[in-house]
Amino acid sequence: VLTDPAQSSNLLLQNISVMQGDITALDVDAVLTFIPETLEYRGALNQAIHDAAGQAMDDFVLDHIYKPKPGDVYAVPGFNLPADHILFGITPDWRTDFERNDRDLLNCVRAAMMQARAMELESLAIPLVASGKHGFPKPRAARLIVKAVMERLSEEIGQIVFVGLTPEDAALWQERLTKVGWSA
Repeated sequence: VLTDPAQSSNLLLQNISVMQGDITALDVDAVLTFIPETLEYRGALNQAIHDAAGQAMDDFVLDHIYKPKPGDVYAVPGFNLPADHILFGITPDWRTDFERNDRDLLNCVRAAMMQARAMELESLAIPLVASGKHGFPKPRAARLIVKAVMERLSEEIGQIVFVGLTPEDAALWQERLTKVGWSA
């Protein structure tokens, strides 16, 4: 039987959507973000989450996350966000191009997907994480994130929203997802 390669047999792709906007305003079960093992809120995304969630989030993180290791995922309350939780994936402290390893990003997203399933979350918002000043180029980050999500996609998570801050970021998500068989 021959099938159209653009058609995916994965029915779970219907649970995926792409939107352009502010992730801190989404009413979902959890928002995913990454912070380095130093627990510094680097980048515009993490600063926006910090500003929206409030100082209580920072205090909670400092009081409850001890000696994080790359690949760990911590769930914290959403505090002032509409989201119920924030999932913090821990990445190495990337400072140069030579320190960025695809495996680190893949493992963080895989672990976040497993954490979301373990917590029985029904909706998860995923921004274009790890693509800032010390991160991956945006097309590479999008490719790796989509790959990891597809590897751990399950019916337990009823809705995954890939969020782009800019129209270009949303278009990048759409392009990467289309390559795995998703259609808007």
